[in-house]
Parts: sequence; C-alpha cells; structure tokens
Amino acid sequence: MTDFTQQSLLVPFKVARPGEVKGLHSFGFIPDDVIERLAEIALDENWGPKNFVLEKYMAEHIPLSLAQGRFSYFDGQLTITAGSLQTRYGTPLYLVFEENRSGQQPWMLRAATERPRAANLPQPPDLPEWPPIALHAEVVIAHEHILEENRDRVAFLNDTPPVAQMCAVAGAIEWSIHRNLAIRQIYFGALNYFVPVYLTSREDVTATPDLVAPVQVQPGYLVARTLLEPHMAYPRARVVATRADQLPSWLIRAWHDRANEVRMESVESEPV
Repeated sequence: MTDFTQQSLLVPFKVARPGEVKGLHSFGFIPDDVIERLAEIALDENWGPKNFVLEKYMAEHIPLSLAQGRFSYFDGQLTITAGSLQTRYGTPLYLVFEENRSGQQPWMLRAATERPRAANLPQPPDLPEWPPIALHAEVVIAHEHILEENRDRVAFLNDTPPVAQMCAVAGAIEWSIHRNLAIRQIYFGALNYFVPVYLTSREDVTATPDLVAPVQVQPGYLVARTLLEPHMAYPRARVVATRADQLPSWLIRAWHDRANEVRMESVESEPV
C-alpha cells in the first residue's frame, strides 16, 4: 500500500517549484479524460487549450490540500477537493486518486466527481494571506526587460525617451493601485499581484488595459519586472480566484478573445 502520511504525500512535489505542473505530474498520473470530465461537470469556463489552466489550478491546490491535511483516505482511495470548484448546482467537486501500480508516479487520478466514496469529505485548502500593498510605496521598474526585451508590447512608447517611459509605466501602476484595481496572483509560491496599466485611456477602468504589470511587494517599495499583454495574466490569476466570474470583466474578455494563443510553457516561464 502506498504510504499516505502527509510528509510522504508531499515528497513528489519537491522535484519542482511550488505550483509547477511538473510537481503534479511527479505526484500522480493525470489522464486527459479525467481532466476533461472535471471541466465538463464544473461551472462552465474557458480553461484554455487542452484545459491547461485547469491542470495549473490543480498543481497549485492539490499540494496545498495535502500540506493542510485536507484529504481523506478510505478503502484505498485518496480524496481531495478540486480546489474550490463546484458544479453548476453549487456542489463541491472532488479528485479521487488510487495507488498507481503500473507507472513511476505513486498515484493515479481515477475520477473527478461530486460523490466520492469517503468516510469524511475533505474541505478546500485555505489560501495564504497576500501582503498588503502600501498606497504610497515607490514603484521600481526593471527597464531592461520591460522596455527593451519586450519592445513589441510597448510599441506605442518606442519614440518616448527611456526615462519618460519608466515614469509613464510607474505612474500608471500607481494610478491603478490607488483605485484598488490590483488582483492577486501566485508565481511559484510567491504571493504577488497583477496591476492593469492604462496608458492610452483611463476613462473606463472596466475596459481592457493596454498592459498588465506583475508586481512584487517588497519592504517599502514595489517591483515590476515585466509587462504582459492582458490575456497573459489570466492563468495565474485564475488559480487563486474562487470563481472565474470574480475576476475583472476586462481580464475575462481578454482571455476569451486570445486564450488559444497561450501555452503552459509560457505561463511557467514568464517572469513575475
């Protein structure tokens, strides 16, 4: 019988960074048809090509559940909630794993269901507390990556002097922060934010921004290392949202329009 103590359950995830899909695949064999089944019975939403955002969601939430003891082992089956996912009727969804006797991973995802065979139904994991953003903290811009390595994302600033470019981006970030427009994201265990960057128009904060800045909170200042196109922010923001419709409408629209352009590799390689 597979060892199912908390410590042993978490060992396979240590081959990867926190929340990396590589760790999920080290823990268990994840059949495509079970992922598809989970997408079908959960509230309808766009999980991207081959449901890769759903897989990323599982990679974040499963180790959290295990670390917090939010699992049940009964009759050879390990049951964990599918994060906070629910059916359209509000019923929680569960992931059922069994010992994998034919592969390298210790577990295999056997089913996604709202009716698991478990003596005690586990609860979803608790997400950590995000660091607060100080409204008057200095915004530090990593100019080389933002405005040189990804010039195509800020083409409308190409004729602007570098210092003015940095001031424009920093000012746009501060403007959005003061209006409480930052949204949570997680990047390999780091609790960060996405901040919409409105440079060409600020008449409607529900409109899709020109860019999105991933922002790290540091003692006394904020760091923006890159600028993303709006749709690129969706996968990392979705994994920490209880429901997709809790995300800003502009982010949902941007993702709907361009979801097919995003791949897992870019989500797990794009700087914070």
